Amino acid sequence: MDNLVNIFARNCEVARIDKATAAAFLDSNHRLGATGSRYRYGLFVRRSTGSAEARLPEGTLVAVAVFSSARCWKKGERMVRSFEWIRYASLSGVRVTGGMSKLLDAFIAEQHPDDIMSYADLNYPDGGRVYEKLGFQAEGEVCGEGYCNVKYRLKLTPW
Repeated sequence: MDNLVNIFARNCEVARIDKATAAAFLDSNHRLGATGSRYRYGLFVRRSTGSAEARLPEGTLVAVAVFSSARCWKKGERMVRSFEWIRYASLSGVRVTGGMSKLLDAFIAEQHPDDIMSYADLNYPDGGRVYEKLGFQAEGEVCGEGYCNVKYRLKLTPW
């Protein structure tokens, strides 16, 4: 990890991307590769602001986040719209400081979810702590043969 270059999300812009772009990026940059999704967002370099940041060409896709369709259920008198954050990946060799937050904020602004859940692999170096920094709460572990994940949930409206 010491040889990663850094890009600041504040110097990037979010745009919706198509299925093929998301799939190609995830196949190249996420250890599990591409997967089905309904909502796909990319983070593109807009500018560079200093020596602490890598200089990548404007328009370079540096991170992707994909989300499921809404799953809806009735809770009391209201309908809850829940989504799953299925994948996030940054460009190989690049750390996008604030990238997850910026992509999550864009998704929330567009889709207005009541709830977002995701899973983090306990065998991964971070073990999901980044979700906690984003406001998600751990709900328990989901383990099977050869894997153990922590389920995280971000409640955006009371239900």
